[in-house]
Amino acid sequence: MNFSTIVGFLTVLIACSGNQQTPNGELQIESGAKQQQLPKSGLLIENRINRGIDYTDPKRMDYNIRYIPITITNDSTISIHVQIVFSKEYNYPHSGSDEKFKLIPLSSEWALDGVEISESMIDELPVYIENPVLSETIEPGEKIVLAIGSLYPRSTKTAGVLPRMLFAQSDTGIFPDCEWLMEKDQSLNQQIPMGLKIIFGERCMIIPCGQVSYPER
Repeated sequence: MNFSTIVGFLTVLIACSGNQQTPNGELQIESGAKQQQLPKSGLLIENRINRGIDYTDPKRMDYNIRYIPITITNDSTISIHVQIVFSKEYNYPHSGSDEKFKLIPLSSEWALDGVEISESMIDELPVYIENPVLSETIEPGEKIVLAIGSLYPRSTKTAGVLPRMLFAQSDTGIFPDCEWLMEKDQSLNQQIPMGLKIIFGERCMIIPCGQVSYPER
């Protein structure tokens, strides 16, 4: 074996040792003596198409609500806790407007097919608006059904706000064309951030909205 063949063999061997696929599908990346493991969340998140209604609040203010039905399935062998938390309100990006919008989790009724929005569902909206939080533990093989909605003034001078995708940060590629309000690449083994992609006309934004955690770890 000549010298050039030996050098080529050693180069391939070193490259293969730096990036390895573990038996559970997690990618290990070596950097010097340290090794970082990039976990998957263990969740399957199905985002469906947008729906919407008009809404008049108890103060007789008119709003649009646009929402997406979502199914979250625990595809792992351990319990997974999902916490979704939104701020009370958000500013429109780069609009120069003082208008605000809100993001709210909604109950499973809002995500069902063929179900009309009832008066009782409308009556419950102020509860979700004042407390935009969802906290659920999903057992292996089980799922939860919910919706995530945006609420913004019906007479808004800016583009509407469309929720488009809920995701666990480790499970998706980065959205390079979006404005990020959450830290990138911050997933840890014990906790994975969740984000929501929202659309404003031709613009998009990534909103931090909670975390995935693992009580049994």
